[in-house]
Amino acid sequence: MLAIFPLWSKPKKEFLKKYHEKANMAKKGGRGGAVSRKTKGRQEVQSHGSLPTKADTSMRKALLGDFAFEDAHLYRALRSTFTIYLGNEATVIVSGEAESFEPGVEHNMADRFELNLHILSNIDPNRPILVYMASDGGYWEPGMQMFSAILACPNPITVLAVRDARSMTSIIPLAADKFLLRPPAQYMFHHGTWGFSGLVQEGITDFFELLKTREIMLRVYMSRLNERGRFKELEEKRVREILERAIEKRVDVWLDPAEARRWGFVDGICNGNLNAVRATKINEKRRNAMRRILQKKFKYEDLLKEEVERLGI
Repeated sequence: MLAIFPLWSKPKKEFLKKYHEKANMAKKGGRGGAVSRKTKGRQEVQSHGSLPTKADTSMRKALLGDFAFEDAHLYRALRSTFTIYLGNEATVIVSGEAESFEPGVEHNMADRFELNLHILSNIDPNRPILVYMASDGGYWEPGMQMFSAILACPNPITVLAVRDARSMTSIIPLAADKFLLRPPAQYMFHHGTWGFSGLVQEGITDFFELLKTREIMLRVYMSRLNERGRFKELEEKRVREILERAIEKRVDVWLDPAEARRWGFVDGICNGNLNAVRATKINEKRRNAMRRILQKKFKYEDLLKEEVERLGI
């Protein structure tokens, strides 16, 4: 013990002496002084070409954190960038079984999406949120849960469709303050499919619910086309006729990005510049119009009468 101590003590003293000499030089303006943590952080950001602000430095450190990959892949959201990845739950890919197929919009996706919106809103209720959407559509009920969750969120929300916005996923982003397509993604709307098995009484009730959901869907489309696009100046009845005739003729109505923008379904086309895609404020007019549709009371006798007239029976 006594033999080791002098060997350790002498280098330590020399180190401390040199350290204090450098510190004194730094105080006097010498070039050999230690750089503060704050200064070093700024120099690193500038040397890597990033914006030299405290916010960008913090974001860069957050993205390098151990939690970043887990956030994105497991929870499908990045707190550091206020980005949500709206896709499907993990499935078996190399398989011919049903579980390898895309499940689409369903309750797991809807619950996770609403939770992620709540988490980001609780962090900052004013910061814009970007939603990457990659889904081929799915069930009505969870889709409308996501639709109403967007309307209830205090943050400005932008939805960027990176795969076709079709069927249910053609409706969900219409609640957002900004909706963009990234080519080659396309927009597709139709009446969808319906299946039922049960008692006759249940079938009648379910049929009337089907009429109501179809009416809500058409009104959502009409509201958007009355807001913007080539049919903006037309009467609501005329816009409805255009939608119904297109579906009757083509069943699945596909629109490329430019055509979807001309119709008025999407606000713009994204070609890679993500710096300018986020909505910076809430589109109150759009949200209020969509809220009125969801709150409207429908009478089944009126819906049935309209269906009879449409079918000519």
